[in-house]
Amino acid sequence: MQVHPELLDELKQYGTFDISACFNCGNCTAVCRLAQTDASFPRRLIRCGQTGLQDSIQTTVNPWLCYYCGECSETCPRQASPAEYMMALRRYLIGQYDITGISKLFFRNSWVQSILTVAMLIALFAGFMSYVGDFGKLAAMLEVFFPVYVSVVIVLYLFQIYRYVIIKPLGQLAFSIRPRHFYEALYHGFTQINFTRCEKADLWRWRSHWLVMSGYVITLLLSNLHLLEPLHRQYTPFAPVSLLIWYAGLSVTVGGGLMLLRRVRKSSESSKHSHPSDWLFVTALFLIGLTVLATHIANVAFGPESAILGVLYKLNIAIETTWIVIVVPFSKWIHIFFRPLAIYLHHTLREVQQGTAFTLKIGQRQGSSVA
Repeated sequence: MQVHPELLDELKQYGTFDISACFNCGNCTAVCRLAQTDASFPRRLIRCGQTGLQDSIQTTVNPWLCYYCGECSETCPRQASPAEYMMALRRYLIGQYDITGISKLFFRNSWVQSILTVAMLIALFAGFMSYVGDFGKLAAMLEVFFPVYVSVVIVLYLFQIYRYVIIKPLGQLAFSIRPRHFYEALYHGFTQINFTRCEKADLWRWRSHWLVMSGYVITLLLSNLHLLEPLHRQYTPFAPVSLLIWYAGLSVTVGGGLMLLRRVRKSSESSKHSHPSDWLFVTALFLIGLTVLATHIANVAFGPESAILGVLYKLNIAIETTWIVIVVPFSKWIHIFFRPLAIYLHHTLREVQQGTAFTLKIGQRQGSSVA
C-alpha cells in the first residue's frame, strides 16, 4: 500500500482540526454510538490520515455514516477535533469524486465560490428584470433544465463513489439485492433518523434537517412538474397547491433559519467549526424558502399581474438557478445522496466478506448467491 506523507497537510485544507495531537487512545470511537466493528470511526480514519494511507480514506464509506454529533470532540483528551476531521474528510472525498475538480477548488478557496455565487445571482437578477418576454415561460424552461443538470451531476458522483468503494478495492462489481438493504438506505437517507441515536440526541438539529429536506423535495416536485405558475394564475390560500407551498416554504425557511442560528451561536460541538461553504449552503437555502413564501403571499394577495410579485418571482428564480448551478454540485448538499448510497454499499461490503453478494468480475461473470 502506497503511503502519501503529504496527505495530512492536504486534508487540513478542508477543515479545522489537529489530529497530529491524537495519541490514538480510541476514546472517540468508544463514545460514538454509530461506530461498529466494521465501521470503526473516527479512530481508524485518524490513523489513516496520520500515516498517509490515502487509498484507505478514498475507498471507505465511513465519513458518510457519521452524523457529526460532536461527542467524540467533546470527550477528546487532546482536543484533536475528531468530529471536524470527519467533516473535512467528507469535503476531501467530494473533491475526489468530482471529475471536474471544481469542488476541490471551492473547498480549498471558499472565497472563489462565494464571489462567483454573488456575481451570478446579481447578473441573473439584473437579466431577469430587463427581460421583456413572458418570464413565466422562461422560468418553466429553466425548471426543465434543473432536474436534467442535477441528475447528470448526481449520476456522475454516485458512479465515482461506487468506483472508489467497490470497483477499485475489489476489482469487480458487487451488489446486495436484499430488499431490506434498499429500504434501509432510502429510509435513512430521507429521515436521517440516526441523528436521534447519538448519546446526546440533538432533536432540534434532526428536525431542522428533516424540515429542510422535506420542504425542498416538495418545492422541486412542484416546480419540475409545473404545478405552480404564479405569473399566469392566482391561487387561493387553501388550495391544495397553496398548502404544499406553505409547508415547503415554511419548512425550508424555518429549517434553514435554525441551521443559521446554530452556527451564529456556536451552541454545540457540531456548529463550532462551520466551513465557509456551509454558511453559503445554509444561507442560500434560507433565501430560497423565504422567497418561495414571499412569492406565494404576493400571488395570493395581489394576483399574477402584481409588479411586486414579478420582482419577487424573478429574485426567487435567480437564487434557485445560482443555487442549482454553483452550490448544489460543489457543496455538502450533494451528500444527501451519498449517505443512502453509503449505507447500501456498507451492506454490500459485508455481503462480499460473507460471500453472499452478487458479484461480477470486470469483463467476466462470476457466480454468486444470495443468502
